[in-house]
Amino acid sequence: MTTGSGLDWDGIGTFALTLLTGTATAGLPFLAALLWVLWVGLRATDDPGSGLLVVFGKRLVSDQPDADYRARLVTAARLAVDRADQRILILGGRTGGTRLTEAEAGERLLRSLPGGAALDIGLEQASADTLTNLRNLRQRLAGTDPRPVTLITNRYHLARVGQTAGSLGLAHGLCAAEGAGAALRLAALGRWPLEAFYVTWFATGKLWAEVTRNRRMLGRVT
Repeated sequence: MTTGSGLDWDGIGTFALTLLTGTATAGLPFLAALLWVLWVGLRATDDPGSGLLVVFGKRLVSDQPDADYRARLVTAARLAVDRADQRILILGGRTGGTRLTEAEAGERLLRSLPGGAALDIGLEQASADTLTNLRNLRQRLAGTDPRPVTLITNRYHLARVGQTAGSLGLAHGLCAAEGAGAALRLAALGRWPLEAFYVTWFATGKLWAEVTRNRRMLGRVT
């Protein structure tokens, strides 16, 4: 329910509804979402599947991928380097006033890795959030290879990615960018509850759109 420049009115309304519902239920929806985020994230593997490898971008730091984004890219390179027919698509536009798009910075890093020069890499550079990432991916894939795509991101992000991809009808598999131990390091612990809130917000907004038969909102999330 967001745009590249921030919240729209649908987002503001569903954000408020999410907070209200959470308060009225003593935080039970958020707790359930947190358990699900942990369950999905910690059980995930790095199975590449058979389809396109899709790497989610992440906000850059001084035009460079941070450690989490780098883990996503390194995992994609490792899965693709020994398979001549394996394609990689990096998602992510320009965010935070950076000079490069997230996808451009990701490609530069991939090309610098051993075997990176030979990788088949495509870029999607118009999106700035997870929902738009996946909507643009769906549009790009229309009428192409029907095999499930492999969505590569950090463990804390996997549940939201899977939730959104499923809502949009994208056939997919989830691939963890790092080991479970690394995902539970102190510096990353705050990401899990934040992702649980995003998952709750998305579910609340979608349910509200269905109950109110809001075609505009449903058109964005399905």
